[in-house]
Amino acid sequence: MRRILPLGVILIGIALLVGLFLAITQRMNTLREAPGDNLTWTLSQVEVDVLLLTDEALLAQQSDPPDLATLRRRFDNAYSRAVNIRESRGFAKMRADDTFSAQLATLQACLDKLALLIDRPDAELGNSLREVWQLSTTIREDAHDIALTGIALRSAASDAERAAFSRLLFAAATISIALILFLGFMLFVLLRQYRVHREISEAAERANSRLKSSFDVSLDAIIVADDQGVILDYSGAAETVFGFAKEEAIGSQMADLIVPHQHRAAHRAGMDRFNKTGEARLVGQGRIEITALRKSGEEFPVEISIGMAKDHRGTIFISYLRDITERLAAEENLKRARDEALQAEQAKSNFLAVMSHEMRTPLNGIFGTIELLQNTKLGKTQAGYLGIARHSADILLYHVNNVLDVARMDVGKLELSEDTFELRQFFKDVVTTNETTAYAQSNTLSLDLAGMSRCHVVADEQRLRQIAFNLVSNALKFTHHGKVTLKARTTPTDDGHLMLEFSVKDTGVGIPPEDQTRVFDRFFTQEKSYDRLASGAGLGLTICKQLVDMMHGTITLKSKVGKGSTFTVSVPLQVAEERAPEPHQPPTMPDTEMLKGQDILLVEDNEINRLIVRQMLKAHDVEVTEAHNGQEAVDLAHQRRFAAILMDVSMPVMNGLDATEIIRAADTPNRAVPIIGLTAHALADEQAKFIAAGMDICLNKPVSQAELLGTLATAIGTVDVMAPEKARVQVEDLVASHIFDELRAVFAKDRLQKLVADFEAEIDALLADVPTLLDASDLPTLAARTHKSIGSAGMVGVVPFQRRLRKLEQAAKAGKPAASHSAATEAVDAWPETRTALRDAATSPIPKDSPL
Repeated sequence: MRRILPLGVILIGIALLVGLFLAITQRMNTLREAPGDNLTWTLSQVEVDVLLLTDEALLAQQSDPPDLATLRRRFDNAYSRAVNIRESRGFAKMRADDTFSAQLATLQACLDKLALLIDRPDAELGNSLREVWQLSTTIREDAHDIALTGIALRSAASDAERAAFSRLLFAAATISIALILFLGFMLFVLLRQYRVHREISEAAERANSRLKSSFDVSLDAIIVADDQGVILDYSGAAETVFGFAKEEAIGSQMADLIVPHQHRAAHRAGMDRFNKTGEARLVGQGRIEITALRKSGEEFPVEISIGMAKDHRGTIFISYLRDITERLAAEENLKRARDEALQAEQAKSNFLAVMSHEMRTPLNGIFGTIELLQNTKLGKTQAGYLGIARHSADILLYHVNNVLDVARMDVGKLELSEDTFELRQFFKDVVTTNETTAYAQSNTLSLDLAGMSRCHVVADEQRLRQIAFNLVSNALKFTHHGKVTLKARTTPTDDGHLMLEFSVKDTGVGIPPEDQTRVFDRFFTQEKSYDRLASGAGLGLTICKQLVDMMHGTITLKSKVGKGSTFTVSVPLQVAEERAPEPHQPPTMPDTEMLKGQDILLVEDNEINRLIVRQMLKAHDVEVTEAHNGQEAVDLAHQRRFAAILMDVSMPVMNGLDATEIIRAADTPNRAVPIIGLTAHALADEQAKFIAAGMDICLNKPVSQAELLGTLATAIGTVDVMAPEKARVQVEDLVASHIFDELRAVFAKDRLQKLVADFEAEIDALLADVPTLLDASDLPTLAARTHKSIGSAGMVGVVPFQRRLRKLEQAAKAGKPAASHSAATEAVDAWPETRTALRDAATSPIPKDSPL
């Protein structure tokens, strides 16, 4: 074998040289033919033919008669060149280039267009000579580009061919030299064979030394074992991980050394299976987490990867083990931190709810007391002090609302609503609201609506007003004896919407450049010298920025110290259907004549709030019955009928939510009377729960006297208080008109019909699933499904049907199958008539006597 091998190498070298010689000969013959010159000439000739065609077209225009035959010949030459390039095999590689192919396609398209003119009869062609000249002028640039591109490609191909030829020559020379060297080497080997063998042995020893070094310094434990489980080698890292010295480990059974007692039987069974069948389940499966055993008896997690090899000792297994105790501990800490973060987020939400309640409850007492005092005879000094108290309370409520707005944004619970309003009146109201503040600061507040179209738009009016009001209020706050201008304009967009842009420009103190990037940060206020000019919590601009972002708009700032600032807001708006303008009526105290003598149940655990609400009502001859918690309210509701119930939410013994659900579900005289929530829970999702529980409306504390009396008058006005035996909503009033009229006022007709259709689909799906859920006795799911639709029913005003759904929910929640079947039957029977009434309401116009 040792003699055959050198001979084989020599023969292979000669064969390679012969092959290279033939390849070089073939390449030289190819280069001798010089096809590249023909390609280059053809490309250049295309440009020449197009130039001749252009000149001939120009000459034909100037000749009388024109030489059309020459013109056609010139075109045929140019066209044939283009066809040659497009179809010839010589240009195949160039056509594979995207740029060349695109240019060729452009040239061919222009030539095809020109061919339509050239092929016309002589008379028509004579009249089209100018068009022929213009097209040929256009083609000339295309021909020039394709010639340049083709020549560049050909040049690159030539360079590649020369490089390939050079490589062939270099390879031939290299192999020749190598073969010569190999022959010399073989001669040397034959003479010094003993020395070579010794060098090979030394190289093997060095390789083994490197392998052993890598084995010893590995950070992971490495254990080598045979197919009987006996340890053959054991790394230094393994000594550290397991605690056994190398001398202890080598020659020992791996199962007895590092495998926990409960896993040894499985380990030995796996080794036996491998020796009998050759099946190795864990070998080559990547990293696997198992439990290992230290010398101290401690079990700990490891990550193991097993490989298999063969050597002079037979089959060996190489195991790489990593102690992952710290990693798993870190992962556990990370999971714990995540859980704590989620708990903290939940705690934050709970804190906001508590803060909303605990701060609004005393605020209700403050505002109510102030209103009661304002209705008494006061001296001039007392009235001034009372005004200061009211102003301070308004500021406190403003800051509380700002904090809650920011918190809602943080947890994604602040949602934008859709209102329909007129833009010009909107901005006029913003200016009117701030005129008093402007006068107090000796400022001039002006409104520029020159670029504002007269139209109704669909947007969240309250939040847009909050943005505009905050910007104007800020401008007035930092401006004295100056001018503040609110300028607004609208421009139509391509998608049929409007882009609203309004700016608030002041001549106030301005904002330093270093602060302009931070004005939208939370709790940011300017330096103390500016703080003395105005107070604030530093949340107004933060809220503006986040609201503008939610509206998919932008807000920018330009400011110069001592000159003033300009805030510009741009938001896209949807155009609403045009409406007749509505007369603006200032808010007045509602007509409370109908409230006289009415018996109202007031459910409130806070003594101060009970006192204030009682006095507000008694001042208008309203009878008030008090309950201190929800349980007392339920007991009183079973005893006699009230005109309405004012229900607090957070109370001891029984909260207002549970009390409302019991009153609505039980057969009491007050099952259908209005229940008005008086709550300090300002978060929208919480108030949605209160409405779903059966409350007709929720008023946020603090509640003004006008708001309280107006809500009571509206609620009681929908109930026939003189006939307790009659239901609050008669059979013919399947859809509450006062609720549905509000929907008509807010939504366009098509959107309202879409809303009704979606509600119908929701109820149809619910009622279709009710029999299945009842048959499966899945009452919790039935209660949950019904609960979702109760709020929707109240939203569209189908109050009687909402009560039937609530009855079904209560029966399902209580786990009463018979009552659930009965309530479900009532809901199913009532739905067709309710659906018809709802459809009629959706297609009918707003009644003339409607207050909306």
